[in-house]
Amino acid sequence: MHAPEISPADPHALLEQHRRDIEALDRRILHLVCERLELARQVGDLKRALAVPVRNFGVEAQVYRRFEDASSLLGLDAGLGRDLARFLIEKAVEEQATLQDAVYSGDALDTVVVGGKGGMGRWISRFLAGQGHRVRVIDPSSCDTPFEEAGSLQDAADADLIMVAVPMTVCAEILEELGALQPRGVVAEMCSLKGHLQTVLDRLRSTGIRVVSFHPMFGPDVRMLEGRTVAFCSDAPRADLETVEGLFADTSARLVEMDPGEHDRRMGLVLGLTHLANLVFARALVHSGIGSPALAEVAGVTFGRQMATTREVAGENPSLYYEIQALNKLTPDTGRWLRQALDEWMEAVEQPDDGRFSDLMTTCRATLEDVERNGV
Repeated sequence: MHAPEISPADPHALLEQHRRDIEALDRRILHLVCERLELARQVGDLKRALAVPVRNFGVEAQVYRRFEDASSLLGLDAGLGRDLARFLIEKAVEEQATLQDAVYSGDALDTVVVGGKGGMGRWISRFLAGQGHRVRVIDPSSCDTPFEEAGSLQDAADADLIMVAVPMTVCAEILEELGALQPRGVVAEMCSLKGHLQTVLDRLRSTGIRVVSFHPMFGPDVRMLEGRTVAFCSDAPRADLETVEGLFADTSARLVEMDPGEHDRRMGLVLGLTHLANLVFARALVHSGIGSPALAEVAGVTFGRQMATTREVAGENPSLYYEIQALNKLTPDTGRWLRQALDEWMEAVEQPDDGRFSDLMTTCRATLEDVERNGV
C-alpha cells in the first residue's frame, strides 16, 4: 500500500510522512544488520571448527574497500562507508570472539574465586562459568552473586583452581592464609603489579604451594577477548603455569609471558604513565579556572578525544589507581620523565625556539610510529 498523496502546501504533514518513512527504513536496516550478524555467527562456528583465527585483516580490508567504493558510486562520502564498515566489522568480531572465548579444550575444573563480587572477580567468575567450570565465590561483600558462595578459605582448599581477585594491598595476606591451608590445586593471583608479592610468592612455592601470577590487561566491562592481552609471569612451575594459560589458550586473547620484574617495568609505562598523564591533564583543567561551559563551547576534535580518555581514567577506582602508582618501583622514574618532558616543551616555547620544538615533535612522531608498527 502506497502512502497517501500529500499536498506540497501541507509541509507539516509532509515532514511527519518523511519521519515515518525514515522510521520504516531504520527497521529495515536493523533487520539487515541482524541477518549480517547471524551470518557472522555462522562464520565464527566454522572458524572454530577449522581452527582459523577470528580476525582476518586481509578480508577486513576488502570489506572497507567495498563500502568505500559503493559509497562513492552512490555519491556519498567514502568516509561514511568506511565508518559503517568499521562498525559492522567490530560487531561481527565481537559476536565471533564472544563465542570463541567460551571454548575450553581441557577438563572442567572445580574453581573458587576469592573476591568474586568485585569487578575483576565478577569477570573471571563469568569467564570460568562460560567455559563450563564449576564456580564458587568467597567474598564478604553483601552484594548479590549468581554463583554459589563458599563460606571460608578453608572451603577452597580442595578446589582444582583458586583465583585470587582482591585489591593489591591485601593480596599478600590472602595468599599467606591460603598457603597455611596447603591447598591441593593451583592458586592464581591477578594483581596489576607483582613486585610487592614476590617475597610471599617465593616462600609459598618453596613449601610446595602451586602459585601462578597473571594479569588480564583489561577491565571488568570487556565483552570479548579479541584484541586483549593476558600477561603471565614465567617464574611459576611450567605445569602450573600451563593450567592457568590453558584457560585462555583457545580464546581470542593474546597471551604473553615475562618475568615479574619485566612485567612491572612495562606496567610502569602502560598503566602508570598513562594514568599519570591523564590525571595531570585533569588537574591542569582544575587549576586553569576556566569553566566547563566555556571549554565545551569551543572544544575541538583533539580536545574531545583527550577528554573522553581522561574522563574514563578519572572515573576509575581511586584505590586501585593509587595502588598502581604506590606499589610500582618505576613510579619515581615515570614522574621524573613527565617533568622532564614538560620542561623540554616549555623551554622550547619560552626561549622561543621553533626549531627545538619541531625537533621534539619529530622525535616523538618517530617513537609513536615505531610503537604503532608493533601493533599499538
